[in-house]
Amino acid sequence: MRNLIRGHIYQLKKDRFFLGCLGVGLIFLAISIRIFLLGFTSDTGMTSMMQTFLGGDMVLYAFMVLASNIIAEVYRSGAMKNIVGRGISKKNYYLSMVFTISGAYILVMLVLSIFMGVFAMSKYGMGTLEYPAYFALSVVARILFVMAHISFAVTMAVLTQNVITGAIFGFLVPYIPQALEMVLGFFKIHISLDFIKISTHMPSVYDASNQLSTFLPCFLVAGGYLVLSFLIGFQRLKRQDIK
Repeated sequence: MRNLIRGHIYQLKKDRFFLGCLGVGLIFLAISIRIFLLGFTSDTGMTSMMQTFLGGDMVLYAFMVLASNIIAEVYRSGAMKNIVGRGISKKNYYLSMVFTISGAYILVMLVLSIFMGVFAMSKYGMGTLEYPAYFALSVVARILFVMAHISFAVTMAVLTQNVITGAIFGFLVPYIPQALEMVLGFFKIHISLDFIKISTHMPSVYDASNQLSTFLPCFLVAGGYLVLSFLIGFQRLKRQDIK
């Protein structure tokens, strides 16, 4: 697993899509700073840092495309056949890909959040985090959220072996509950599926409190999506006849 991750990191260094993801990250940072300068927020450095880290969905979508592109390229180039032929576990390859891309995203967002925190500190001071336990759990929740989305992209790319369709279906997976609500609503069946919407349970700096019980459904939903995506991806890889 360690060698696979090292190989993925080496691959990322030469991947133009990865440079594109970094560019999207810089755009996200520029937008955040622009909003800050317009006076829409007066957050301290700590608050801005956490808000930036817990946000960045635009950057996450770019990394989902990156994951889909790498998987699609592995199939297109025939590298997957070589990987399997060398006796590398398909499961380990799948996991190493999810871990590497998720780690790359988290590292990029960490750097951006620190930069944003220092920028905000220069105007409003560093400040403090009033509920440290809440934010510690928020970081864990965000990591689960990110890994679930990257796993969606990897799984869909494995299923379709195409970067475009893989990325599109990866984007759509989290919105299945909303789609079901719309379909049921068409048949006059009105039901709320908020309890299985992954975005509904994600923490926010503006909702911070000592009430930590809200993290239980957050971890259950995000973890459930992640495990389900893993299982589908594992089973597909296991049954694939790599040519």
